[in-house]
Amino acid sequence: MCRILFLFLFRFLGEIKHQDSAGNSGVLKEGWVQWMTAGSGVVHSEMPSDEFFKRGGKSEGFQLWVNLPAKEKMIKPRYQDTDTKKIPVVSSPGKI
Repeated sequence: MCRILFLFLFRFLGEIKHQDSAGNSGVLKEGWVQWMTAGSGVVHSEMPSDEFFKRGGKSEGFQLWVNLPAKEKMIKPRYQDTDTKKIPVVSSPGKI
């Protein structure tokens, strides 16, 4: 069980299916992001989606785990996934 953490996940390649004990679920595809707050506690899994198992391929991504501030450690668990179409892109020609 995860507790007191905030998780950020970004998918480069492939798909994973998220499910958790709070009833949340979603399939994260290439370029999607996921935010999950474990807070007071949640059991979760992230495994390749059924479709990805069938078609195969590479699966790459990263997770960033952050310890929540003391006042937020026992908050209710939360989950959100966002597809690439809803993520703003900012460009600045010639600048980083």
